Amino acid sequence: MLLDRWKGGAFPLAFGLVAAALAAVPFFADLFLQTFLTEILVWALFAVSFDLIFGYTGLLSFGQALFFGLGGYAVAIPILKLGLGTGSGLLLSMAVPAAFAAFVGFFSVRLTGIHFVIITIIFALIGSTVAETWTSLTGGADGLVFMPPPLDLGVAKLDLMDIRTTYYLVLAIVALSWLFLRRMVRSPLGKVFVAIRENEERARLIGYDVRRYKLLAFVIAGGLSGLAGGLYVLSLKYASASFLHWSISGHAVVYTIVGGAGTLLGPVLGAVLVMSLEHYLVKMVEATDLVVGAVLVSTLLLAPMGIVGFLRGRSR
Repeated sequence: MLLDRWKGGAFPLAFGLVAAALAAVPFFADLFLQTFLTEILVWALFAVSFDLIFGYTGLLSFGQALFFGLGGYAVAIPILKLGLGTGSGLLLSMAVPAAFAAFVGFFSVRLTGIHFVIITIIFALIGSTVAETWTSLTGGADGLVFMPPPLDLGVAKLDLMDIRTTYYLVLAIVALSWLFLRRMVRSPLGKVFVAIRENEERARLIGYDVRRYKLLAFVIAGGLSGLAGGLYVLSLKYASASFLHWSISGHAVVYTIVGGAGTLLGPVLGAVLVMSLEHYLVKMVEATDLVVGAVLVSTLLLAPMGIVGFLRGRSR
C-alpha cells in the first residue's frame, strides 16, 4: 500500500522529504559520511541508467562501464589538457558517451540474448584496452589527476574542491536525472520500451521499429552512465582506464537485481544496501566480494524480484 501511495499523489511529498533529508546531511554528518553518500549517489545514477535498458527494455548490457569510463575522461581530459571549464566537461560527459553508445548500439541491438551480452563485453574490453595503452592521453593505469575549476552557474561559482559543494552538486544532478527517467518510463515512450521487454515480436507486429527503440534506450542509458562517470571523476579528482573495464558494469547489475529491476527506485535501494554492507561489514569480513555475493544469492533466493518487488508482494 505504501508503494501504491508512492506511485500516486503522495510521490511529490515523499520525494520532497527524501530530498530535504539528504540536503540536511552536511549539517550533521562529517566529511567522510558526505563523501560516502556522494559515492552512493553516483553509483545509484549508474545503476538507474542500467535499469532503463535492462529492467525496462530487456537488454542485459555489460558494456555500460565503457560509457561510465568515457564520461570520466570526458570531464578530466578537457579540463586538464584543453583548459575547458567544469560545466563544459559535464556536458561532454553525457555527449561523448551518448555518441559512442550510438555507435556501439548500432551493432549491438541487432543481436539478442547471450550474443548481445557478449558483444557489449567485447566493446568494453576494446575501450579499456585502448585507454590503458594510449597513455599520453589517458594516463593509462596511473590515470589522470586534476583539479576541477569552479563551476560557473552565472549567479554563483561552485568550488568543487569543497566536499560539501560537490555533494550538493551530485545530489541535484542525480535527483534531476532520476525524475527525468521517471517521467520517461511513464510516458508512451517508456510503454514501448516495456512492450519490447515483454514481447519483442508482438511489439514489432503492431508496428514499432523495435531496433530503433532499443537503440534509443541504449543511447539514453549510455549518456546517463557517462554523466555518472563524470560525477564520479569530479568527486575523486581522478580518472582511470580501469573505470572502462567491463567488470565495472557488474556494480550496476548487482544493485539493480538486489533492489528490483524495472522500478527505478530499486537500483537506488540496491546501491544503498550493498555499498553500506560493503563499508560497514568489511571491518568484520575483509572479503567484500563475499559480502556482495552473499547479498546477491540471498536476494535471488528470498526476493527474486528484488527489494521493491518483495515489498510490493507483501503489500497486496
